[in-house]
Amino acid sequence: MKATMKKIIILVLVSATILNIVAGSFIFLDIQTMNIPDTTLRLELVNLSADEAVLQTNLSINNHNSFPILLQNLTVITVTDTGQTINRLVMEGGEVKGNTNQTFITTAVIKFNGTIPDELTSRITGTFGVQFLGIIKKTFPINFSIIASLHNIINQFTLPQIQLSGNFSEITQEGVNLTGTLIITNPYTIDIAMENLSAAVETDTGIPVGTITIEGKAIPAKTTQQLIGNGRILLKALDAKILHMTLHGDFTVFIAGIRKSMNLSVEADIVPPRIEQLLSDMPTEASLTGKYRFTLLGGLHDQITFEINNPNKLTFLATDITVKINRIDRNKTRLISNGTLADGTITPQNITRLQGDMPIPLSQLWPRLGERFIPDRLQVILRANITIQGLNQTIWIGVIGYQDFPFHQ
Repeated sequence: MKATMKKIIILVLVSATILNIVAGSFIFLDIQTMNIPDTTLRLELVNLSADEAVLQTNLSINNHNSFPILLQNLTVITVTDTGQTINRLVMEGGEVKGNTNQTFITTAVIKFNGTIPDELTSRITGTFGVQFLGIIKKTFPINFSIIASLHNIINQFTLPQIQLSGNFSEITQEGVNLTGTLIITNPYTIDIAMENLSAAVETDTGIPVGTITIEGKAIPAKTTQQLIGNGRILLKALDAKILHMTLHGDFTVFIAGIRKSMNLSVEADIVPPRIEQLLSDMPTEASLTGKYRFTLLGGLHDQITFEINNPNKLTFLATDITVKINRIDRNKTRLISNGTLADGTITPQNITRLQGDMPIPLSQLWPRLGERFIPDRLQVILRANITIQGLNQTIWIGVIGYQDFPFHQ
C-alpha cells in the first residue's frame, strides 16, 4: 500500500515537472518572439506663471504582447538647446498588462534664466522586461529622446484689450492740456506690464501738434487697470476736424522667471472741442458808452467806448468790430451811421476799453417823414469776434446800448 502511494506521488511530481517545463517552454518561446511595445513621450507646459512653469512628461506604453511587461528605473532629464539641465527626475514605473495601453505621468517645476530657450530636449532612460516565475528573464534598455519647440510660448501672447481716449482741460496761451487714458484688460494667467508709453497727436492733415506721456504699470493676471498720462497740444490743434492719437510702447510678459518685451501700437481718434467749451468764464460782460461832439462842418461825432471784462488768464483779440447807430422815433428805427472800430487786444483778468469815432452826417440827422424833429434816443449796436492769437475759431459777442440824443427837446 505504501509502495503504491509512493509511486502515485512520484508520478504527480514528474507530471507537474513535465507540465512546467512544457509551459515554460511555450512562454519562453513567446518571450523570444516578444514585440517591442509602442512608446510615446510627450512634453507639455501645463501651467505658466511669472516665476515658474510646470513641465508635464507623459510616457505612454502600448503593450501588444499577450503577457505583461514591467518598466523599471525610469529617469527623465530635460535640457535646453544650450545644454543647460533644467529638469532631472525619476518616474515611477510599473507593470503594463498584455494587450493594454498605460500612461505614466510626472511633473516638474522649471524656471528659465534670463531667456526662453528655442527647444527643450527630454531624454528618458530605464529598462523594461518580462517577469517569469518571479524573476526577470528578459530585459531591454529604454533610451530615447524628444525635442519640444517653445516658439509658441511667446507667440500665444498677443496684445491685451486696450482702450485709448483723450480729454481736454485747461487752455493757456501756450496750448491746451490733454489727458490720455489707457484702459487695459489682462486676460492671461500671468502678469504683464506696459512700459515706455507715449502718444503722438497729429491733425487729420498729418501736422504734429503734441505728445502725451503715460506712466507704465504692471497689470496683474486677470485684471483691468487704468493708466493716466498728461501732455499739451498746440492751439492750432483745435482747428482740426479730427485729431489722431498713436500710442507706442512696450508690452512685457513675465514667464517662468524671464521677461519678454514686444512692441505696442494703439490708435484712437478724438474730436477737438470748440474754444468756448474750454473757457470757464466767457469774456462776454461788456458795455457801451458814447460821448458826442458837434461841428457845423463835420456834423455829429459819437466817441464810442467799448468795455469788456476778461476773467480768464488768456489774452484775446477783438476783431471785426462793427458799430451801427440807429435813431428811434417812437416805434420807428432808422440807421444813421455805420462803421468799424480798430482791432484790439483784450488783456487777461482785466477790463479792456476799445474806442473809436463814429461820424453821423448832418443829412442823416434831419428828420424824415413820420419822424420827430429830435429823436427819442439813439441805439448803438456793437458786434465783434473774440479769438486767441494763432487760432481760427472765434467767439461772437454783441452789445446794444441806448443813448439820449445830445440835443434835448
